[in-house]
Amino acid sequence: MNFNAQVGADGRAHRSVSKKPKRVSDVNAIGSTIPYQQMTSQIPTNQYMAGDPNNLYGQPQYAPPQYPMDQQQTNFYIPPGVPQQPQPGSGPRQPGQQPQSLPGMGGGQFAMFQQPIVQDMAMQYGQKLADQGKEIVHSHIEKYLPMSKLKYYFSVDNSYVVNKLKIIFFPFLQKDWGMKYDHDNPVQPRYDINAPDMYIPSMSYITYVVLAGIALGMQNRFSSEQLGIQASSALAYSIFEIVIYMLTLYIGNISTSLSTLDLLALSGYKYAAIVVTVAGTILLKRMGYYLALFYSSAMLALFLLRTMKAKVLSGQDHQAHGAVGYDPYGQQQPQQHTDHNLGRKRYFLFLVTGLQPVLAWWLTLHLIVTDTLVPSA
Repeated sequence: MNFNAQVGADGRAHRSVSKKPKRVSDVNAIGSTIPYQQMTSQIPTNQYMAGDPNNLYGQPQYAPPQYPMDQQQTNFYIPPGVPQQPQPGSGPRQPGQQPQSLPGMGGGQFAMFQQPIVQDMAMQYGQKLADQGKEIVHSHIEKYLPMSKLKYYFSVDNSYVVNKLKIIFFPFLQKDWGMKYDHDNPVQPRYDINAPDMYIPSMSYITYVVLAGIALGMQNRFSSEQLGIQASSALAYSIFEIVIYMLTLYIGNISTSLSTLDLLALSGYKYAAIVVTVAGTILLKRMGYYLALFYSSAMLALFLLRTMKAKVLSGQDHQAHGAVGYDPYGQQQPQQHTDHNLGRKRYFLFLVTGLQPVLAWWLTLHLIVTDTLVPSA
């Protein structure tokens, strides 16, 4: 017996009332039409990951193709008609040739140093260090060798040199021996003929070495060693002379307006007399040597005596800044002590003027050219 739910008690089928389907404007109300994935405890497999450990069923995996580094190129759109330039490393590589690296790929740790900003900062920092080092070196040199003060003694011109040489060899023609000052500071030698300089002493020293070589050659005694001995011995005598003057001023407690550089310049004028003496012996042999030595030494002593008298015996020597034996307190001394100090100043003045002819004679004695030549060894 078959059972039918739509058949009534009388055996006739009931008539079902059909209804039109209801339209739903909201799609979300009827839910998603995409079927849900089956819930599983297994981690999904990534077919694009080579060597996936979750690939338990041996599914085929996608492996990207491997290309060598020298064959990988970046494709860009190049308009037609534009010539293509070969990229570094794109050509065939010879056996044993190392692959070329692209610009800017020299290593990650050095790539930042190729940036313009970093290079500018490094350049500025290096320039700053160089300027600081220059200032430190200049300060140390200025401490032991005052370059700014040396420039004063070389501030000369041609007119000064000619007139100064006239005063050295003809001091009796000079009437005014006073020095000019500008706000308690002496003016440059080019503006004051009585100011000491170092240009004439230095040039006279070089000329003396040259003439000494000529005189030695006339005696068949010239050699490079002898020429070096002449230059070094003359320089050593000059340094020794300055040391004697400084010790005399210190031991005798003599205060003058002469600085150390003034003493060096004034004592260097003896080389001008030495040049005349050596030139005399080259031209007139022994007689020319003694005539030139006597005249140049006498004129040099007179020149130094009149030049240093204003600086050594002057009563305004305490007002000179940086002078040897300078008294910073400027206290007045008793009359008796002043007389003794004046006497010591005179002794010092005679020491300087009298020592110059002696040194001129000692530095030229072995350079006398005689008529009979000494045979060479």
